[in-house]
Amino acid sequence: MNRGRGFTLIELLVVVCVVAMLFGVALDRLFKYQEMAERVAVELNLAAINVGLTHKFAALVASGEAAQIEKEAGTNPVRVLARPPRGYLGELQAPDPASLPGSSWYFDLRSREFVYVPNQSRYLSLPPSSKDGTLRFRVVLAGVGDEPGSPREIRQPFIAPVVPYQWVVE
Repeated sequence: MNRGRGFTLIELLVVVCVVAMLFGVALDRLFKYQEMAERVAVELNLAAINVGLTHKFAALVASGEAAQIEKEAGTNPVRVLARPPRGYLGELQAPDPASLPGSSWYFDLRSREFVYVPNQSRYLSLPPSSKDGTLRFRVVLAGVGDEPGSPREIRQPFIAPVVPYQWVVE
């Protein structure tokens, strides 16, 4: 019996299955790395805002206008940046986050919160109280000094999450 050269149907099926599995693993890795990049971008934007708030705090203290610091709580933190973060949509009046594009930021005028709409949330853990799946932040003042007998401390503004979240990408 003369056997022709080439692949049998079974061999071809095995090769297709192996290639499909490798493609699936590669695709899963790609999504994972995209979400890791999104997490890093969010953290870098928040760090830049905190640096901007620290600079503004230092400038107000140095100019003798420390009382102006109290006005920073609940304000739009984008004002302290040289340019808004990528995907910043502006100041919006309580929009529906589902209608907004992923990887976008906005300042909610109603709640006075700086909001991020995640593009991917496979590895993002939010508490049940976060019903819309967004990450919400607010400019708050840190420090104490209002207690009787304690030295007066100037409170510094910084950006903090409204509800805790965890972005765990293994």
